[in-house]
Amino acid sequence: YLGLYSRTKEQSCQADQSTPCFAGSTTLFNALLMKCLEREMMMLCRYTARRNVPPRFVALVPQEEEVDEQNVQTAPPGFHMIFLPYADDKRNVNFTENVPASPEQVDKMKEIIQKLRFKYRADSFENPVLQQHFRNLEALALDMLEPEQAEDLTSENYWWV
Repeated sequence: YLGLYSRTKEQSCQADQSTPCFAGSTTLFNALLMKCLEREMMMLCRYTARRNVPPRFVALVPQEEEVDEQNVQTAPPGFHMIFLPYADDKRNVNFTENVPASPEQVDKMKEIIQKLRFKYRADSFENPVLQQHFRNLEALALDMLEPEQAEDLTSENYWWV
């Protein structure tokens, strides 16, 4: 439907009729969804997320309900709301020449990527909030003036290579 217009910085979201707004809104939503699917069309809309926020143009792309062999729903029916870019969000980048990487550069990048890989184990990272809570309890139990500060190994200051 949208091609390159759907590749913007903002993520799309799913719009469905989970909470009826007025009497008959569920019927209206379903009829609109069925007609869009039947005609293979999308809708262009103006979307205001909340009060005092400027409206955005969005595309509502219909999605049909998908079920597997056991008749279990794998994708719900509804619309994907795709935020459309403003004119200044679009630009053409003119590449003057195509510069391929040399074999040495490719080998060096492979080496760097191998060094960046590590086995992730969730139990090797402690929950910093929980650790601080335990240190606070320990300080209370031992009548310490101030608890030790827990080290946050999940923050961006630590690099695991």
